[in-house]
Amino acid sequence: MQKKIKLYLYMSIIYALYIYLFYIAFKNNINKHNYISILFFCVLSIVTESLLVVYKKMSISSGFAITLASIMIFGTFYTMIIISFGIALRIFKHNNKYQHIFNIPIYKIFFNVCNIGISVFIASNIYQIIERYSNNNIIKIILQVLLVTISFVTTNILIMSILIAIITNDNLKNVFNRSFSFGLLSVIPMVPFGYLIAYLYNEYNILGILLLMVPVLLVRYTYMLYIESKTKYQETVKVLMTALEMRDKYTEGHSRNVAKIVRAIGEELNYSDSHIEELELAAYLHDIGKIGIPDSILNKPEKLTEDEYKQIKSHTVIGYDIVKGIKDLGKIPELVRHHHERYDGKGYPDGKKGDELDIDVYILQLADSVDAMSTDRIYRKALSPEQIKAELIKNRGLQFHPRIVDIYLKICDKENLCNSRG
Repeated sequence: MQKKIKLYLYMSIIYALYIYLFYIAFKNNINKHNYISILFFCVLSIVTESLLVVYKKMSISSGFAITLASIMIFGTFYTMIIISFGIALRIFKHNNKYQHIFNIPIYKIFFNVCNIGISVFIASNIYQIIERYSNNNIIKIILQVLLVTISFVTTNILIMSILIAIITNDNLKNVFNRSFSFGLLSVIPMVPFGYLIAYLYNEYNILGILLLMVPVLLVRYTYMLYIESKTKYQETVKVLMTALEMRDKYTEGHSRNVAKIVRAIGEELNYSDSHIEELELAAYLHDIGKIGIPDSILNKPEKLTEDEYKQIKSHTVIGYDIVKGIKDLGKIPELVRHHHERYDGKGYPDGKKGDELDIDVYILQLADSVDAMSTDRIYRKALSPEQIKAELIKNRGLQFHPRIVDIYLKICDKENLCNSRG
């Protein structure tokens, strides 16, 4: 109930702030413009916002080009109107379903309008302050565009981050930091197009803008292809690892649970979304080397012989050899190779210890161990959450990295990680 009250109060504050700023913009507006041009920009805003590319909790839009150009051409008041139309009337596809004003709750649409409107108000006023007090040169233009972009993205991400933090009970700083770099990078390619749209409008009116919309839409199409290929790649990895785990009755669902744990630890460490995604992918791939281990050993009901145990241990090197040839995996091959190393150097395959290994190795290693301890095995029953915590404390600084143990113990109850199989 307390969360609902916080959410209601926060959204009410954002609504009220937007209405107040809209009134201020209206009161201070001294610009007179051709209403056909304003209507044309409203249509452009709707079109570009409708070409939204949604990826997980974030969205990529070519609409910032229209936002920036509108600020430069029309000023604060008319830009708030133009962008509000774009947000409210856009039609976009998400989870194979079209989203539009008739199937999205009106309070959500209005919150998004308020978010963008407040961001526009702040960015536009910064633009006008620099315009008023700086000489007209290239440095001024670069400064204006840079500060408008950063202020717009910062305000937009901050408003959404507070909302997400309230809903998820997550740390605001962590939510903001995870989203900011992605948000900024998603609008940077639109900045030169926004400036060019404003320039072409001033020189050639509407016709000049139409010529530039083709490359703007091509940038959006490139975004879409990238997101689709990335999503399909990740889904393919998950399906393959699920199929592989079905060979071993004790590890079915293991990689999924390990991915859940590494994500929670990565978020607590304030890792970026891309860094967390890399950790998750490593979690799904870390046991891929077991594809080279015979089923007779993987599913042997008795205790393994020394030679069989050596074969099991070789899955780290086999996995490394499989993934090291795949492009753009970053440090994932190293994580796959070293996920059975120990902090004290008594692990395998290379016996590395302490700071000789990236801390991400220890995140994956702990997550792998925690899920293994929570699973029934031939030689023992699954450990309880309290027993798992005791093992981690006992082996802190020996098998496990002390900092990673401390982080896991801090978040395991809150994130429901103490029983990853639960």
